[in-house]
Amino acid sequence: MNIGKEQREFRDKLQVSVVEPSGNLYGSELALLDILEGLNSAVFRSEVILPYGTPFAAKLSKLGVANLCLLPPDMLHRSKVSKAWNYLRLAWHWRCAKPDLVYINQGGILRPVSGIARWLKLPMLCQVQTAEDAHWISSLPSIHAQVSTFVCNSNFIAQLTRVPVGRLSTIYQGYKFKGLQRPRHRTRTPSEPIVVGLLGRVCRGKGHDLVVEAAGRLRRLGVNRFRFRFIGNATEPEEQRLIDGLVAQHGVRDLIEFRGFREDIGAELAALDLLAIPSVAEPFGRILCEAAEAQVPVLLADSGGLGELSRRFDIGVRFEAKQVEDFLRQLLVVADNYDEVRRCFLASAERLLGALDLREYIGVMSQLITQAAASRAVSLEWLGKGVSRT
Repeated sequence: MNIGKEQREFRDKLQVSVVEPSGNLYGSELALLDILEGLNSAVFRSEVILPYGTPFAAKLSKLGVANLCLLPPDMLHRSKVSKAWNYLRLAWHWRCAKPDLVYINQGGILRPVSGIARWLKLPMLCQVQTAEDAHWISSLPSIHAQVSTFVCNSNFIAQLTRVPVGRLSTIYQGYKFKGLQRPRHRTRTPSEPIVVGLLGRVCRGKGHDLVVEAAGRLRRLGVNRFRFRFIGNATEPEEQRLIDGLVAQHGVRDLIEFRGFREDIGAELAALDLLAIPSVAEPFGRILCEAAEAQVPVLLADSGGLGELSRRFDIGVRFEAKQVEDFLRQLLVVADNYDEVRRCFLASAERLLGALDLREYIGVMSQLITQAAASRAVSLEWLGKGVSRT
C-alpha cells in the first residue's frame, strides 16, 4: 500500500530531466543550481544528466538533486561509434524514466538530444547561455519547431538567436545573495594607490590583456595611482604564458598581483577599491551582481549582456569595449571622484539586486517549465521584478 502511494506521488510531480553537457562550475551551471534549488519540490522532480567525473555532480548531490553520469567528458573527441553508444544509453534511460520535459542547459548538445527526444516524443526546453550557443542553435532551423522555448539570459543573446519569435524567451537571471558584503579591509587614504581587481578566469577573452596594456601605459606616463589584482587562474597553460609575456613586455610585474583561485571571494572583493570587468561578450553579467552585493564599484566594458545590464539599471562606470584609451580615461575619472562614484554605485546596486528578485525569477522559470512540458510554443520576457511579458 505505501509503495503504491509513493509511486503515485512520484508520477504526480512534473518530471524534469536536465542535460548539462559540461558539468563544470561556471555561470551556466551555477544558474541552473539556483533554479533546481528554488523549484517547488511538491510540484517538480528533477534529475541532471552529466558527464562522469565532473565537479557539478557533488554540488547536486549536496542539494539532494538526482544526477546520473551518462556522458563522457570528452564527447566532442569521441568516435562516431562511441558517441552513438553513449547517446543510446541516454535514450534507454529516458525510455524507461519517461520524463515530462527534457531541459537542455547548454545548446551545444541540442542536435543529438533533439533526435532522441523526437523518437521518444519528449517536449524540450533549451537554455541559450552564450553567443556560441546562439550561433549554433541558429544554424539548426529544422530542429526549432521541436523546442517549446529557447531561453536567453539577455537581449544581447536573444538578438543572436535566430529562432521563431513565438519560441524565444528572454529571462534575466535572478540573484541569490552569497554573503559577499564584508567589512572593508582598510580605509583608503587619498595618497594610497587604488586597488583594482579582475575576478575570474585569466585570459584574453576576459580582458586581462587590456588591463596589462593599461598598466604599461600608466607606467610610461609616470602615473603611480593604481595597483591591479588578477583573482583566478588560466584554464589553459598557453593563456597564462601569453599574459605573463605581456606583463614582462610592459614591465609591470610589480603593479599586477596574480592571486590565483580563491575560495573566499567575499574577502577578495572586500580588499578591492574597484572591480574592473573588461570582458566583451559576457552573456549576462553575473559578476556585476556579485560586485553589487559586495558594494565594490565597477568599471566595465559597455558590451554584451554586461553592458546591457549596466545601462538598464544605470550601474557602474562604462568604457568603450577593447579601447585601452577609454579604459584609462574612465579609470582616472573614477580615481578623481572616487567617493562620489562609490556613493552612486551603492544606490544603483540596491536597485539592481531588488529587481533581480530570486523568488520572482524562480516563479517565471517554473511557469516556463510547466508550459514547455505541455509541448506548447512559449515566449516570455522577464527583465526584472515587475517586468514580465508573454
